[in-house]
Amino acid sequence: MHPILPILNRATALLLPHQCVRCRQFADTTGLCAACWSSLALVTAPMCRQCGLPLAGMLEDGICAACWATPPAIKRIRSALRYDDASRSLILKLKHGDGLQLVPFICRLMAGRFAELISDNPLVVPIPLHRWRYWRRRFNQSAELARYLCHQHGTGIYAPELLLRTRATQSQGGLSRQARKRNLAGAFAVSPGATVAGQTVILIDDVMTTGATLNAAAGVLHRAGASEVRALTIARVI
Repeated sequence: MHPILPILNRATALLLPHQCVRCRQFADTTGLCAACWSSLALVTAPMCRQCGLPLAGMLEDGICAACWATPPAIKRIRSALRYDDASRSLILKLKHGDGLQLVPFICRLMAGRFAELISDNPLVVPIPLHRWRYWRRRFNQSAELARYLCHQHGTGIYAPELLLRTRATQSQGGLSRQARKRNLAGAFAVSPGATVAGQTVILIDDVMTTGATLNAAAGVLHRAGASEVRALTIARVI
């Protein structure tokens, strides 16, 4: 766990007891107020057993048409929330609002999906930031989520240095699916000397849009010999 998190948690509890982490109004308990809770759209079953896409009804084989047509490089993808205005505001507070105090709450939302993926104690690897973006933001939100999830569940091998962001990339916002793939070509590498061969890896990221970022990272891991890649995000675009 990041050493500053316990201090932030205690300070928040003392100064802002039972305050909603999203709207800052008072709540009956820690976390979200009733209005903000009701605005969050959880990703629930039935869903594709591979990519985690919510389905109108359970299919006999449990696999959506897209996964049948093009089997994904990632064996299982899970997300806690649908990406909409409510989840977007929560994620932006985490990423751009010095929102480390949100990590425990968001990890509680992700806990059930994390438990689905962690059964065989895999490597837990955050999607890395390029060093320039890291210097501006001062922390990697995906790394803090991965660290906290491993700590709270007491399983998973936290491996924040396994993947490197080898070049700065344009923001993915507004890019087409193909443009996103081109933007990420060659953007990731496995750290020199890291052992990936035969390992199962869970990638942690904040949002899945087209899956380009996760798939680019998974491709690098597979080429390095990873036996299986899974992924978990806070939210996904449906």
